[in-house]
Amino acid sequence: MKDLTRDMLKADEHFITACSAAGRLSARIIRPARAVTAPPLLVLHGISRNADVLAQLFAPEAERTGRTVIVPHFSERAWPDFQRPSKAARPDQALLALLDAVGASLPGCKGPLDIFGHSGGAQLAHRFAMLYPHRVSALHLAAAGWYCLPDETMPYPYGLAAGRDRFTRLWARRKTMGLHDFLRLPACVYVGTEDVSRDPALRQTRALDAQQGHNRLARARTYVKALNAAAERHGLIPQARLIEMADCDHDVVRAIIHNDLAARVLDARNAAG
Repeated sequence: MKDLTRDMLKADEHFITACSAAGRLSARIIRPARAVTAPPLLVLHGISRNADVLAQLFAPEAERTGRTVIVPHFSERAWPDFQRPSKAARPDQALLALLDAVGASLPGCKGPLDIFGHSGGAQLAHRFAMLYPHRVSALHLAAAGWYCLPDETMPYPYGLAAGRDRFTRLWARRKTMGLHDFLRLPACVYVGTEDVSRDPALRQTRALDAQQGHNRLARARTYVKALNAAAERHGLIPQARLIEMADCDHDVVRAIIHNDLAARVLDARNAAG
C-alpha cells in the first residue's frame, strides 16, 4: 500500500459535502494533475463502506488516465440503508445533490458521468441509472448481490411489474419510463469466477434464487442476458458485456490488485473506441 499512497499524492484530493432532503453526503474528489475531457468516474462502495480503500486504489489510475474520480462515503450512522431508494432512505437524492455540487465547483465535471459500484454499490449504481439515465454515461457493476431486472412481467423490486402497494407501483413506473434510455447505456458487469458463496450478505429467497440464480456469478450472467434481451425488444443494439475475472472471489481489493479491475474500468472508454 505504500506505493499506492505515494502515487496518490500526485493528484489533487479534497472533499465535497452536499445536503439534500434525504441527508448529507460527503465524497473524496481525486483530481489528476493532467486532466482529460472524459467524464468523471463515480465510485460507490458496498456494505463494507470501504470508501477510503477504494479511493486509495483508484487514485493511481485516476492519475494515469487523467480522469477525475469521485468517491462518496455512506456512513453507517447516517445511511444504515443505501443500496437502493426505498421508504427507509433516498440515496439517489443525496447522490444528485452531490453531483450537482461537484459540477458547480469543479470545471469539466458537469454533465453525465461514468459510475462504478461494487456489491451493494453496484446495486445502487444500476438502480440510480434506471431512475436517472440522463445523468449517466456508462455503467460498471461489480458483483451485485441481486439486480432489478428490466422485465415488466417480474414484480418490483426484482423486476418492473407494479407491486401491490403505492410505493412499489411508483418506483416500478419511474424505472419503466426511463427504461429505453437506460438500455442505451454501455454496461460492463464484472464478477469473479469464484464468487459463488452464499454468504449471509447475499439476499436469498426462493423467488430470487429461481429468477436470478443461487450466487453472484449466476446472477451477473442472468442480468447481462436480461439487459441485452430487453435492448433487443426495444429495437436497440445490446450494450451489456459480462467480464468474468479468473480466480477472483467477492474481494474488491483482490479484484483491483490481481485482476486490474480499476484499470479496466478507467480504460473501458478507450477499449470501446
